Amino acid sequence: MAEDQKANPDEPKKKSKMMFFIILGLALLLAGGGGFFAFTTLMSPPDKTAQQPQEGDDVIGVGEMVTFGEFVVNLSDPKGKRYLKCKISVEVETVEAGDRIKKIEPKLRDIVIMLLTSLAFEEVMTPEGKIRIRDELLERFNQAARPDRIRNLYFSDFVVQ
Repeated sequence: MAEDQKANPDEPKKKSKMMFFIILGLALLLAGGGGFFAFTTLMSPPDKTAQQPQEGDDVIGVGEMVTFGEFVVNLSDPKGKRYLKCKISVEVETVEAGDRIKKIEPKLRDIVIMLLTSLAFEEVMTPEGKIRIRDELLERFNQAARPDRIRNLYFSDFVVQ
């Protein structure tokens, strides 16, 4: 009996050590599998064929930018003491369209001057007023630049005094 008592206390220790190694092995296996999955999905270089646009896809990127010189105009103010200074850039689709826009720059400058001088100080000071001016200029530029299309119009300077 003394031998049975000595044998029994060793069995739970062996079982607990065996269970520890089984759990440790499973944890290492899961960690290795998770690491492999993360490495292959997150760290692998992107597929170059998937990034290239296919024929017929609408590709929206940055187009050709054309910047006009500064505009300094008097605002429509009864006292005549307010003026606006701004610088405008337009975005077109191709370099060729940019060249054609540069050729009609005097026409586009006239459109800007005529629109801006008709505005009052209160109209150009609010963010909504600036958005309205940009939208109106964009619409008028697109009419003047046909068949080319101006994608967007940007103010790089806009100072009212």
